Order: sequence, then structure tokens, then C-alpha cells
Amino acid sequence: MNVEKYLKRISIKQVQVDFHSLQSLQRNHMHQIPFENLDISRKRWIDLDLESMYAKIIENKRGGLCFELNPLFNWLLTQIGFTTVMVTGTVAVDEKKWGKENTHLTNLVELEGTTYLTDVGFGNSSQTPIPLSGEIVDDGFHRYRIVHRSNDMYDLQQAVSNDTWKTQIRFSTEPRTLAEYEPLSSFVQTHPNSPFTNHTIVTIATNNGRITLTNDSLVITQNHHKKVFNVNEDEWNHLYNSYF
Repeated sequence: MNVEKYLKRISIKQVQVDFHSLQSLQRNHMHQIPFENLDISRKRWIDLDLESMYAKIIENKRGGLCFELNPLFNWLLTQIGFTTVMVTGTVAVDEKKWGKENTHLTNLVELEGTTYLTDVGFGNSSQTPIPLSGEIVDDGFHRYRIVHRSNDMYDLQQAVSNDTWKTQIRFSTEPRTLAEYEPLSSFVQTHPNSPFTNHTIVTIATNNGRITLTNDSLVITQNHHKKVFNVNEDEWNHLYNSYF
């Protein structure tokens, strides 16, 4: 990995092993590199290989899914000097329905005696590290907290009102490797029940919201105000190149 080139890709000039740098790395990563499933839509197999991910995302200026973005980010953090592990989680579809178990891959960072969830691969999620200790964190758009469920299981929650919280991910603190994730990667890329095999999505955070492009729509959210535009096949590539 060329750390200097990676930092340039996410518009970071200098870093230290401290919370301020970790926060800047996460936010900038989410503002510069989109979450997208274009390779799956185009029937291109994604290998769980860090060098391939680096070439795709940093050198070729693409985006990726959680099992590309978060392992690559983990690699960057370790090269800088952070103490990290990869872990898996299960996405909450709604209050009563869950996605396939452990198909989300994310990162924990140990820093100055505190463990943080540091995720750059979950679309519309926190843009700042969230401590596992439970305090509420505001990333400028939403409030988040992590609730300890049992043993090594935790829930990442987002506030939907002053006293109502919605779980986004349930995750374990047990360290995982890319090799262990191989069967889950296959599911995400090929199974009809995978959320990424039946539609196209590209989404990126901005300074005041988010931009999301799907097969047939462009959604621009600014200061919590959402505008939706219909998209046809002829203009899709132009919009992708313009916004991502």
C-alpha cells in the first residue's frame, strides 16, 4: 500500500494516532469514496484481496461494498499505527427483521483505552467513530449510540426521535479475517436474497447530506431535505460521472 496515495485519495494531508485523526479519516473516507455495488450489477466477481481492493478503490478511484471498503480502511489504519480488528455484524432491516447473519464487515479501533466502531462501508451511517462504552455521539446529521446486549454482542443504534432509537447493526467484537468472510462474500455477490444482486446503488456522503443513485432515481439530501429525480438509462452514466 502507498499510504500517501491513499491519504491523497481521501483528501488527508497529515495524520497522527489520535481520535481527531481517526475522526477525520472516517469522515473524509465517506465523503470521497462511495458505497457501491456496480461490480455485482455488472457480474464482475469481487476477490477478497487487499491489493485488488487498493487498485480498484484508490488507484482507479472507484467505490465498493463493506467487505471492500472496511478491510481496505483497516489496512490503512494499521499502516498509520492504529490498533484495529475486523468484526462482522448483522444488518437490521426493521425492528422485527434481520438480514443474513454476519454479512456486514466492519472495524473496531482501540484508542487510549476506548474501543470505537469505525465504519466506512455502511451507506447512510455515522460519519464519526462511536465508542462501545455507550455514550451518545452526534456526527452533525444524526445521534448514535452503541448498546451492549450480551457477552461480546452490541447494537449500533441511530436516534429517530428524542426518545426513540432504531438498531442499524448488531455486531460481535470477535476478530475476523478476510478468509473467514469468503462464504459470506459469495452470498452477498450471488444469492437472490442478497440486497445487492437485484438493483444498483451508488451513494456518498456530502458536507450537508448525501447523494444516492439507483437504477432509476437520483436522491439528493441537503440539510435533511430530500429531492428525488427520475433517471433513465441514457443519462445514468453522466450522473454517475458527475456526482461520484
